[in-house]
Amino acid sequence: MKNDPSRPLNILFLDSDMVWRGGQEQLLTLMQGLKARGHQVMVATPTHSALTQKGQQSNIPTLPFNQRNEFSPLALGQLWRILHKRDFDVIHSNTPRVILAAGLASKLCRVPVRVSSRRVNFPLRSPLSRLKYNWAQEKIVTVSASVRETLLRGGVHPERIRVIYEGVDVKWIDLQKPSSVTTRNGLVVGTVAHMSPEKGHDILLQAASEIVLQFPHVTFVLVGDGKLASKLARRTTQLGIEDNVIFTGFRSDIEALVKNFDIFCLPSLSEGLSSAILIAMANRLPVVATTVGGIPELVIDGQTGLLVSPDHPGKLASALLKLIRSAPLRQQMGDAARRRVEENFTLERKLDQTERLYRQLLASTDFG
Repeated sequence: MKNDPSRPLNILFLDSDMVWRGGQEQLLTLMQGLKARGHQVMVATPTHSALTQKGQQSNIPTLPFNQRNEFSPLALGQLWRILHKRDFDVIHSNTPRVILAAGLASKLCRVPVRVSSRRVNFPLRSPLSRLKYNWAQEKIVTVSASVRETLLRGGVHPERIRVIYEGVDVKWIDLQKPSSVTTRNGLVVGTVAHMSPEKGHDILLQAASEIVLQFPHVTFVLVGDGKLASKLARRTTQLGIEDNVIFTGFRSDIEALVKNFDIFCLPSLSEGLSSAILIAMANRLPVVATTVGGIPELVIDGQTGLLVSPDHPGKLASALLKLIRSAPLRQQMGDAARRRVEENFTLERKLDQTERLYRQLLASTDFG
């Protein structure tokens, strides 16, 4: 029976992005976890996307699905054919572009439950955005209370929103061996983020130029790729810190790579919730980050790390210097960070809450 609370669910996830960013990483762990619990999980995503490759490596069935804009008849037709052939209980949109098509196709094919994820903290700027979030699904899962507040300010009805924090598999993280990174003999300050303007990499480089004047052997490791990569590399030369900065490019072994860090730093100007911060905290790293978006929901200032106002290189440098100077403080905050993850941000907790949401919505649907 549809509403049997013990039966496995049949779930289709949708993602329209070609790139591999935090949202795709978070989706993959969700799919892997639900699959391990016995649910039938499939993902529709572009044929040559990074998610297709990762999904196949995890034995998650992938379906070809391409959508370049929100009003794509071809995408709607593809999705209708996918849904028409299978008896899905839930369709879960992982990227905003697919929400309208998912809502329309799933209603036509009588899929009982529609859910979408919202991971970014950008404000809703158009009536279309308000329409798709208020009409096209039963629930929007936000990764932080901050993202929830942004949606509310944008006109989304509060009953549509459910906060489910991201979580990490701490046992799996503990099993990872450190990846090699060539650094100097001093401390390592690392960051992991797509190289886009809202991540604030230039602020970190400016702070680094102040720090190396006092601690010339500190190495700054910037993990990630993006449209700003070459510009940021040139910036290190302008600041005279090219010997102190390492650009690793995109890496798929983040959980292992951060084990080389002594301090984790995320100088974002906007942030929904950072899975990279969670990985760093699980690895017992103190965090220096900004007071934007969902970051203060992860990092407790003065306990698990230090928070500073965004777009302020001087304050960022001061916070980093405080930790660079004190090994006991780094240890104390790193241990507290690990405890906070274990108590609040585990993968099991994320899976429990997501599974419970699906079943609650399925039990209340007219299709049950």
